[in-house]
Amino acid sequence: MIALDTDVLVINHFFQNDPRYNETRLLIEKVAGDTKGVTIFNLLELCGIIASANKLKFSLNLFEQYNESKDIRILSPQMNANIADEDVFWRLVLSECFSHIQRGMRLGDAAILWTLETNHEVDIFVTWNTKHFKDKTSLKVLTPAEFL
Repeated sequence: MIALDTDVLVINHFFQNDPRYNETRLLIEKVAGDTKGVTIFNLLELCGIIASANKLKFSLNLFEQYNESKDIRILSPQMNANIADEDVFWRLVLSECFSHIQRGMRLGDAAILWTLETNHEVDIFVTWNTKHFKDKTSLKVLTPAEFL
């Protein structure tokens, strides 16, 4: 399964004047109907970008559309244990995020990559920011143009 980064989603939904729009749109059309992964962190980031532009209702509607979509799977980090203790849960989250930060990443990218790497059906991550992820994961990291 391919997973899509926030930048791909934002360009697709909002920035038709971006020079990367046509390739982004072609990617979205090519994978239409296929199951695509979007991490919960990407979805929240997308909705936050929209909300910060004072489009609160659209942000909520988009969140609901993604959650109800038949071909988009919202990915959460997969944890190997059933964690009932809140303190244990947060220690694990912090540990996993920090271990990814140690690869030279910012928190948001670290949380996204942790989520992708624990969802083993994801094998390709499509982003315009390949430099943030390449050489930091065993996943194939491609721009929309490279994917096409």
